[in-house]
Amino acid sequence: MNASAVLCSALPRAALRRLAPGVPDDDRAVALADDFALDLCGLLNRLRADELRAIAVALRLPDEGDVLALRARLWQWGAEAEAGGAAWLGSALQPRPVAIGARLVHAAPPRGLAPPSSVWPRPVPPARPAAPPAEEPDDVDALLAAADRAVGVRLPARGRDKGAWGAAAASLLGVVERGHDEPDWRGDVEVKTVPVARDRRGRWRVTEDPAVAMVDARPLGKLRRVLWLVRAAVGEGATILSWYFVEWDAEIARLVRRDLHTRPKGPKGTDARGWYLHKRFFIDAGLYPTLNGP
Repeated sequence: MNASAVLCSALPRAALRRLAPGVPDDDRAVALADDFALDLCGLLNRLRADELRAIAVALRLPDEGDVLALRARLWQWGAEAEAGGAAWLGSALQPRPVAIGARLVHAAPPRGLAPPSSVWPRPVPPARPAAPPAEEPDDVDALLAAADRAVGVRLPARGRDKGAWGAAAASLLGVVERGHDEPDWRGDVEVKTVPVARDRRGRWRVTEDPAVAMVDARPLGKLRRVLWLVRAAVGEGATILSWYFVEWDAEIARLVRRDLHTRPKGPKGTDARGWYLHKRFFIDAGLYPTLNGP
């Protein structure tokens, strides 16, 4: 059976008119089910709270909770119905989605390198002292070894300077941030931090769009090879939780171009603008399984 078809058949007429305009009334449920036959999360993300509750009532499922809880409950019902039981949930047949705000999305498999972990979600590592190399690393292997040594280092409170943690993290690798068109490490690898926090289920999620460059820079040149240092808040400071090294290919290029955007950069009321990378990039670029497990 197809879960999207069952959910669409349980939708109120008003919801079907909203979601399938221009389609005859009698055909709306079928047309909508066809559109989302392979995208249960996409269908659930389109539905409003009252529509989700109406479906839950029709399926005799609990209808309480916020929008995310309703979507998660209906996804679980649909995934179990399609797979023939709960045993397949979390497998390649029915991979579990992750929550981004109140939406459900499927995280792509890793496309880059990351340190191993024997526990998922990745635990906050024990605190360790900073041990930056005496000189700039000679090659990428040495750069990644320095990133390994940075995992667990606590960064102090940054104050009002949002770039302070990025500069501090880069210094742990023996790299000085250039801040122009040229990548930080030998003009070849850009070093950036990306902030994460635990969601209500204890899994890591990216919390902000990381800054890339000022608006007059050429951001694509900085994002061809990036060493992302993953930082998690600890008290007033932060800790280096992990790292993720991504190199340019056709898919990464597509995602970068899709997710680059500009917005004000600097103190409140500033006229300056900068380039940012939308946090959804990290879902489709494969960071999430390196933090939460395959």
